[in-house]
Amino acid sequence: MSNSQLRFELSSGELAFLKQLAKRERSLERLFSQKQTMVGVKYIITLGRADAEELRGHLTELLAKIGFDSNYSPNEQGQILEELIDRLYCP
Repeated sequence: MSNSQLRFELSSGELAFLKQLAKRERSLERLFSQKQTMVGVKYIITLGRADAEELRGHLTELLAKIGFDSNYSPNEQGQILEELIDRLYCP
């Protein structure tokens, strides 16, 4: 896999969600120790391909645990998680 750096655009709410997750999941803490760049009302984070895939894996596991209501429809957290999983996809 390439070590190229990828840029991902996030809202302030999405960035806050990821930082809260990183506080609970110490293995993710290093991904957000770098500065984020603010561009307009969005934030840009830069991750290597492997880090982005690792983060997507954590988000996918969390989605399965807490992201659905009793009817298996995405709840509010699930909707955020699904959006982040899609956004962090790197072909």
